[in-house]
Amino acid sequence: MTNNQVTAGQDPVLDIYARVSRLTDDRQRSTDGQVEDCTARIADHGGQIGEVHIDSDRSAWNRRVFRREWERLMTRLESGATGGVVVFDMARFSRRPIEGERLIDAAEKGLTVLDSEGEYDLMTANGRKAFRDQLTAAAYESDRLSSRVKRGKRLKAARGEPNHTHRPFGFEPDGITPRASEAAVIGEMVARRLAGDSYRAIAIDLNNRGITTSVGAKWCGEKVKRVLSNPRNAGYVVHHGELVSKMPGTPLIAESEWEQLTAMFDATGRGRPASAEYACSGAVDCGGCGRGLTGRPQPNRAPYADGAMRRRYWCQKRLTGGGCNKVSIDMRQLDTAMGALVVSILSDPAHSEAVAAAATAANEARRPVAEKLAECEELAEALSDRLGRGEITLARYDKAITPLDRRIASLRQEMAELDAAPEFDELKQSGAHAESVQEWTQRWNDANTQEKRVMIKRALRGRRVRVMPATKRGPKFDPDRILVDPIAA
Repeated sequence: MTNNQVTAGQDPVLDIYARVSRLTDDRQRSTDGQVEDCTARIADHGGQIGEVHIDSDRSAWNRRVFRREWERLMTRLESGATGGVVVFDMARFSRRPIEGERLIDAAEKGLTVLDSEGEYDLMTANGRKAFRDQLTAAAYESDRLSSRVKRGKRLKAARGEPNHTHRPFGFEPDGITPRASEAAVIGEMVARRLAGDSYRAIAIDLNNRGITTSVGAKWCGEKVKRVLSNPRNAGYVVHHGELVSKMPGTPLIAESEWEQLTAMFDATGRGRPASAEYACSGAVDCGGCGRGLTGRPQPNRAPYADGAMRRRYWCQKRLTGGGCNKVSIDMRQLDTAMGALVVSILSDPAHSEAVAAAATAANEARRPVAEKLAECEELAEALSDRLGRGEITLARYDKAITPLDRRIASLRQEMAELDAAPEFDELKQSGAHAESVQEWTQRWNDANTQEKRVMIKRALRGRRVRVMPATKRGPKFDPDRILVDPIAA
């Protein structure tokens, strides 16, 4: 009997998972309502409630979104700490089939998987098919919705209507009507910036005066820059980075001021380049909150044995709410651990052979799929244009676009799978053939910081490394703190 089964007479222990993509979306059942339904489902099944996992304001479609409670749930399922999971519907669990495969693998020793309408027996072929069909349907609906949203935004932009998710600073919720109090602040910010004040100085002054952003948060230099660089202030509507039309009404700032600001934006670099000291920058996340770790010098601490300044990676807590300030790790300890991981992956012949084979196959298959996708997207745009001009009815448009949406979603999924493999020419140039552990170790030791970043990227292939909070005291390095995302099936 496995550790996720129960003895005779015991009720199965089942975890509950609930999720909403957006807290403000009234169309989705609340997490409280989902938990209530799942609780009743467990009672009907004759089980006991284990742990309740809730991810609020977390997308299950965007692969870049880290769902902490989902990860905790999967860890419990994979370790046998719980006998199964109950969700309101499979779209709450995931909208990515690849994540469903992880649950199928975990169910090899027996797991109970329930939703509000049925049970999925992942030990049988039929049960796995039904489960996969549900996740595929959820992924299709997400892709279809995404396509419709993009076309809708394009049509709105062409009509001079702005597209926005949150209320932009300086405007009412419609994104067109100025909010007088904030419009005056934007005018002040523009004048100060054109006079030479830095973004940071403007942010500090706004915070000292109790002026907040449109969502009630404090300002930082980056947020000031983001507001000032919004073309909406000058009355422009932007779609995919291009100015496509003008909004109705009087803009908040004059066109001459916007041109001066634009010239200032173009004259300065975008963002801060990665430091030459931190090889793991951009590849390591906080295991607590999911934010990226940043490098930090420690001039007040004793230097390393070779006299170099001691440095750390840490989860920086910012005035804007980013970071938890609870996770940090010595730079050299993490760089050493990352180096060992990179060498282990790149020196594995199976890894090199698999990468080369995948790259070759992907390059051969990518072109015809890309051509078909471009053709379908062009057709979808033509249909949208005809609808916008009133040449076809909405009913006729929906009838034509439904199968086309399905085709586009399928081709995009196929392209995403092909794009997961590196370009073969790039692979050959990088020397990613099977080399020994000693050769890769020497290459790592001889590499500069930028070259190490390239090696890390090549080894991880899109995966992320997470540093968990420390559980042991003392200077000794704890390798269990370093977790690597699983390889996509």
